[in-house]
Amino acid sequence: MAQEVEEEHVESLSMGNDLHVKNFIWSEEEWPAINYDDFAGGDDIPVISFRGVLDGNKKGDYQILCKSVVNASSNWGFFKLVDHGVALETIDEFKLRLNELFDLPMERKLKGGRSASSPLGYSATNPEYGKNLPWAEILQLLQSPQQVVAFATKVFGDRHQPFSNAMIEYMHELEKLGMRIFEMLAHGLGLPEDFFTKNFEEKEATMIRVNRYPPCPLPEKCLGLGSHSDPHTMTILLQDLVGGLQILKGDNQWVGIRPIPNSFVINIGDTLEAWTNGRLKSVVHRAVVNKEKQRLSAAYFLSPTSSAIIECPPQLLDPDTNSSKYIPFTWEDFRKELLAQKRVLGKTALNRYLISN
Repeated sequence: MAQEVEEEHVESLSMGNDLHVKNFIWSEEEWPAINYDDFAGGDDIPVISFRGVLDGNKKGDYQILCKSVVNASSNWGFFKLVDHGVALETIDEFKLRLNELFDLPMERKLKGGRSASSPLGYSATNPEYGKNLPWAEILQLLQSPQQVVAFATKVFGDRHQPFSNAMIEYMHELEKLGMRIFEMLAHGLGLPEDFFTKNFEEKEATMIRVNRYPPCPLPEKCLGLGSHSDPHTMTILLQDLVGGLQILKGDNQWVGIRPIPNSFVINIGDTLEAWTNGRLKSVVHRAVVNKEKQRLSAAYFLSPTSSAIIECPPQLLDPDTNSSKYIPFTWEDFRKELLAQKRVLGKTALNRYLISN
């Protein structure tokens, strides 16, 4: 029976290739040990509300809230954000238009397909990986209205505006949210509030990746997204209420993150870990799949301007050695390394800048 499942053709992810379930089976050491809906180990991930600061108020409990954001980012590298200020209508319209896109026939989606030289656009899985293929349809776009419209026009023709408008509006709102979080992190770390935000003027450095994971007949051997840390500065993740996000705790145990309605999951990227001398943690995570339900997630990756120098400020140097843990680098250098590497595994992207003991 298992052999029959492995031989099944995977129409939704083949993209013109003759792919079968067996092509998506991962190396045995990557097989998930807990199910997509097992949240017992991750239920103590912090939940933070921005209700008290949405009006720009920086008095009262602002200092305490900033410290809470820093503590969650230091101890977990992740937190759930509620009362975030992004209108539910904006989020719902964004999800509606994405599902409409993914529901299109493959030949229509491939009109916006990504090229061999660029990871931007639509793809079904990542066939160029050769092995350990992600069980997912993928859309990647930069925060560029021109690029969004160009992609949508290829796929939807002159009826592209509902998709284009929803995508552009959503990314605009998440940019504002991201800048607020950066200000709060800087404040909580004892840095000038614009320490991070002044480096994010180049909007097109920021990218969104949307994954839709179809039901999988062999979820115990397949993954939607393999274990990795995000190389960017910070990620704002929107996920539906189907579980699948799992993070690797310090004791090397995988735990599932329970979805809650109208929330985002915020996680620290490699760049921010280096920028804060390891004070904030970029944590390895993955996406698992299941037999019954498709899952939609959208990761908004905030990245600084190309010339931004990622270097620890004096306030965050190691107090014992007065030193930094990482070699300074620019985001442009880091991005070039990422494009050459093509696939991030674990924390390999950041470790190349780690100063050896």
